[in-house]
Amino acid sequence: MDNSLAVKARIPHTWSLFFARHGRFTPVQVQAIPPILEGKDSLVIAATASGKTEAVIAPLVERFWTQLNRPDEYGVTILYICPTRALVRDLYMRLQMALSDSDIIALMKTGDTAAVSTQRPFSILITTPESTDSLLTRVPRLFTSLRSIVIDEIHLFDDTPRGDHVRCLLPRIDRIRQYAYPESEPPQRIALSATVADPDGVAKRYLRKGVVIEIPGGREIVADVVPLYDLTELVQALAQRRAQKSLIFCNTRAEAEKTAVYLRQNLPHHAELFVHYSNLNAAMRHEVETRFAETAVAICVSTSTLELGIDIGSVDDVVLLGAPYHLTSFMQRIGRGGRRTEQTRVLCMPQSPQEWARFEALLALANAPREKRVTSIAYAFRPAVLIQQIFSMIKQSPTGSVRIADIRRIAPPEISSEDIRRILSNLTFARYIQSGRLGEWKPDIELQELLDRHDIYSNIGAQPLTATAVDAYTGRTIAQTDRMYNKGTVVLFGGQPMVVVWVDKYRFGLGPSQRKTVDDILRFQKGGAAIPYEVSQAVASGLNLQTGQMALLPDDNGVWLFHFWGTVWGELLTAVLQANHLIAEAVNEHCLFLRRPLDKLPPWDTAVAADVAQKRALALAERLEMGRFHKLLPPDVAVPAIMRRFNLVEFGQNYQAAQLIVPADIREQLTILTG
Repeated sequence: MDNSLAVKARIPHTWSLFFARHGRFTPVQVQAIPPILEGKDSLVIAATASGKTEAVIAPLVERFWTQLNRPDEYGVTILYICPTRALVRDLYMRLQMALSDSDIIALMKTGDTAAVSTQRPFSILITTPESTDSLLTRVPRLFTSLRSIVIDEIHLFDDTPRGDHVRCLLPRIDRIRQYAYPESEPPQRIALSATVADPDGVAKRYLRKGVVIEIPGGREIVADVVPLYDLTELVQALAQRRAQKSLIFCNTRAEAEKTAVYLRQNLPHHAELFVHYSNLNAAMRHEVETRFAETAVAICVSTSTLELGIDIGSVDDVVLLGAPYHLTSFMQRIGRGGRRTEQTRVLCMPQSPQEWARFEALLALANAPREKRVTSIAYAFRPAVLIQQIFSMIKQSPTGSVRIADIRRIAPPEISSEDIRRILSNLTFARYIQSGRLGEWKPDIELQELLDRHDIYSNIGAQPLTATAVDAYTGRTIAQTDRMYNKGTVVLFGGQPMVVVWVDKYRFGLGPSQRKTVDDILRFQKGGAAIPYEVSQAVASGLNLQTGQMALLPDDNGVWLFHFWGTVWGELLTAVLQANHLIAEAVNEHCLFLRRPLDKLPPWDTAVAADVAQKRALALAERLEMGRFHKLLPPDVAVPAIMRRFNLVEFGQNYQAAQLIVPADIREQLTILTG
């Protein structure tokens, strides 16, 4: 294996740009640089703040040094895809500093930035999947000179609609490159992450024959768990912890708004207070990030937007108001604090006994080896992403149309050509597309509406043609909302009162309001979050239940069955019991309620379970994040896609292995979990 001196010798141009000020490499850099220099597809896994970005960018810049310093007039050499606009901006600023002593030009593109000019040469493009898609439709020639694609924070993409979106974009980009240079190698692919539950699966989905480079290690987690009955406990906790810079995470935007308003009025000490979430306009978010980083004593209340590695300066303390739903989100949030220390300090503030149990489960999972974690939902491609891609390829096409062969090239093998025909037929029936020349489809009235609104590039967010809040004077989109508001309504947004200035068919404009009182908090469209199987199982483990054990808690009206199978499997289990003529009601991710006692589950019947799953599939689609366009799929494509994600084989194995017990020693803890 190359040692540090040998690695340094292989990057003569980029050592001074990226590493000279540190004088050394980190372990991940020593291991990742050689295979990337050799052109290998690579998945790089290492802890936060370990130098992964430099481990990837430096060898790519070295490898393509000549081309980068003499960029094609209209081409990009390195495409760097990030999950958020804020991370795009942060990485762009970091690269600008590192590349300032070279002639290499980097550019960033998100929904917050101006359109990419084809008159200005550049070599590195930092962007999001949605902006990549937009550029593919508008200026595909940008990608003809592409040599490498980097996907940052891959764990936030994988097994989500955005990850499937990226999977479709990769072959589209390859095709453009190969069309321009038929004999050329396809672009090198690299993915980065601090944690990946399934490295081999990720490498298979996003790379070709990639290598996995994984560096173990992480910081000690020091957590305090304090109940949050109301926000006075938060104020007291902030006063006791005496941190100069605190980052407070909330699970919803409305909660972040309420928390910020309360802290402004009740903090016992002076501190600058900031609010940060994705629907704030770019200028507001950038100002928050900059001012929070520069202010000596400050508190920032945020949703998940600050989970990632955006530069907001040193954070002394992290506070979680309510437990996150997933381990990934939990690890990202707590990792923002004390990044220059050996410890991660976090204050966990559960708002219910269930959240307390979830916090303890998340802490247990965070300290457990990856191989000891379990999962229930199987990865399966979401065919709704193909609908978005059909719309995008129609926009890209010089003829304004799409063919089955175009869709077949980007669809994974598990999506059949017959599925594609069914999707096209359903979109035709719904008046999104119509037949054009033989074998082609072109826009119909509903798609034309989306094209006019430039609303075809995302697979997340509100369903198409729903309410959108925009800046009343610039027209810039502020938020997708779950309702329209009447003209004159004053809503709380960004910690400030905003008034509805005008109302259109699907949009309403917001402007500043002089009135201090508000009529409502701007409500955002959101789906019901599902608690994963692994988190609920960790709660069971904390109660000393063995794998496969289900706890029974009798009461006067029936019996509580604690399956600890998570939200989705818990609802499926309830439906299976109902199909066996039991009066069962799903309660939460841990338990269900039965009207009569039982000492064992009914006999397993594969056919009954499959029938139940088919009937419940569409109702559970939102829980499984099937994508923004899922409701436009025909049922004979939508239902099988959901069934693939249910993982009924493993569900059946767990069902048959289940042991029902009546544990007297944890009765009180179980009772708490029924609320």
